[in-house]
Amino acid sequence: DLTLSGRTMNRNVRRKLAVVAPGPEAAIPHDAFHQLNLDPRDFTTNPTVLSYFVSEMGKIKPRTYTRLTSKSQRLLGQTIRRSKMMGIIPVLSKAKV
Repeated sequence: DLTLSGRTMNRNVRRKLAVVAPGPEAAIPHDAFHQLNLDPRDFTTNPTVLSYFVSEMGKIKPRTYTRLTSKSQRLLGQTIRRSKMMGIIPVLSKAKV
């Protein structure tokens, strides 16, 4: 359509809201590490627990999926990267447990 109305943008298009990680009050009830007062770094040598937080391609799942608090997610990321460097879980795939 080469008319002026066909070339202008439709300003009434609804945009999707950005997916944002949950706040502390929403994350604390879902965070098992916080509820049980556990440190995720203690699970460095446990690939069964870590494989729950890793995708099929070996990437760390974001907070929007894990629903962890920001502190637990940060410590879990350190733990997963550390166990990959130690060779406990595979770098490019999910651990077969």
